[in-house]
Amino acid sequence: MTQQGAKLRLGDRLLERGLVTENQLAVALSEQKRAYRPLGQILVSLGFLRPDTVAEMLAEDLGLPFLRAKDVEPDPLVLASVDREFIRSTNAFPIRLEADQLLVVMIDPDSPERLSGVRARFPYPLKLAVTTEAEIDALARKYMPEREGQVAKVFDTLKAARGVGEEFPVERVTLAMLIDAVHRGATDIHVEPEEKITRVRFRIDGLLQQGENLPRDATDAVISRIKILSNLDIAERRRPQDGRLRIRVDERPVDMRVSIMPSADGENVVLRILDRGAVALRLSDLGINDRVLNLLRKVKERPHGLFLVTGPTGSGKTTTLYSMMAEMDAMHDNIATIEDPIEYRLPLVRQSQVDTAIGFGFQEGLRALLRQDPDVILVGEIRDKDTAEMAIKASMTGHLVFSTLHTNTAIGAVPRLVDLGVDPFLVEDSLIGVLAQRLIRTVCNGCAQPAAPTQDELVWLEGDPGQMRRGRGCPRCRNSGYSGRSALSELFLPDDGMSDLLRAGNNLVALRQHAEAQGFIGMLADGRQKVRDGKTTFEEVERVHKSHRLSKEEREHV
Repeated sequence: MTQQGAKLRLGDRLLERGLVTENQLAVALSEQKRAYRPLGQILVSLGFLRPDTVAEMLAEDLGLPFLRAKDVEPDPLVLASVDREFIRSTNAFPIRLEADQLLVVMIDPDSPERLSGVRARFPYPLKLAVTTEAEIDALARKYMPEREGQVAKVFDTLKAARGVGEEFPVERVTLAMLIDAVHRGATDIHVEPEEKITRVRFRIDGLLQQGENLPRDATDAVISRIKILSNLDIAERRRPQDGRLRIRVDERPVDMRVSIMPSADGENVVLRILDRGAVALRLSDLGINDRVLNLLRKVKERPHGLFLVTGPTGSGKTTTLYSMMAEMDAMHDNIATIEDPIEYRLPLVRQSQVDTAIGFGFQEGLRALLRQDPDVILVGEIRDKDTAEMAIKASMTGHLVFSTLHTNTAIGAVPRLVDLGVDPFLVEDSLIGVLAQRLIRTVCNGCAQPAAPTQDELVWLEGDPGQMRRGRGCPRCRNSGYSGRSALSELFLPDDGMSDLLRAGNNLVALRQHAEAQGFIGMLADGRQKVRDGKTTFEEVERVHKSHRLSKEEREHV
């Protein structure tokens, strides 16, 4: 069978299963004539298929299983025999020995060259499974953290080789610091000048952790290098500046959003890491419980209306909205966004970034976007009355509108919109629902063990401890007992009774009582279930969900 014949078979099978449309296949075949590449790669690059769909088809052709990172638990003894260079060169990740066979997940297990590379390292018969590049990256980040930071390596080399007149390697240290953050799974880098040193900290799983500090006399040069990479003014040190840079880490591009702020001891720099390879853009991978997940999939099928995701900064609101849009048919629906900034690029989605310096804010962008014939609109954030009213009017004129709002609870979004100046009848006419969420750290699977609840925990769990677990601490989780994060969420879906309450001007307490009577499940209940399932701990749920007010017990026991 010719290679072209194999491609035709792939297209026919995709059509039969409803994974692509005839129009999408025709576009991909046309693109294939222009740039000869495998049809699966073209369909993925056009946004018509997900990489895992193509990988599942390959696994089916080869008669092999398809595995994701979450489906496997590598053996530390096996991992001790490999390094990142082996994984990059073979596109393979060894998992464990099973009945004298070594289970290995690979991107392309039908490649003789890559198979020979695996066999040269391991003297066992191989049991192969198929996976994607993103899953291999996820495994490497989770189970093979850098044993020594890149900055530490540069400093060690500098100490060994430094002579008279040797210059500080500013470019190498700056790049090494950025790479260290990506390898450690950080979401933010903080460069904080102090009187004698410059402190570098990484935000990992929501908490700041210490990095390799910089010498104070080299700080200005490092910050200037960051400014150059971000196309900022290196001479300006008295005013805040914002920019964006891109580097390559492990052969993939990583974007970073840069914020520079003058402080008493120099310029303070915070870089937000926008690493799409490290972010799950599948709803099923966000840790949202199955009931809410199924309801969210029904929400995105609505022809029009407003859907909001609420929570504090860094709670994954945008990721959730992106994941919902990634499951939509962007070929037949015109999906457009107004964002500040554009965090991740989505295939076939028209994305625009606001620029308040030229008078192009959310309100102006949304007004212009409505003349672009959109079906689905994402407004990055509702900050004021004008944007809120514009979003609601768009939702009432045949558009499905997604946005975010800063409230602590899902039901709290309703009075928040009213406080912004939106008429209650407009809210109840347009609002589909509100998802409130937080991100909690999950128990490290590498060192997790069953845990007996304390008396306080048993009371909090309402007498049902389930399968509680705690992490002992291991090198993989840097002795924290936690690895990765999951969404803690609650979904509020207004009904007709809620509309009557809104029109009557009832308060938040009445709204919540009605919602609970209709089956609303709060975020705390979701947290209890995650503790019972052994996914997180009581302390972690309390840390994230604790009220801003001191409880009666806290005030009395001081």
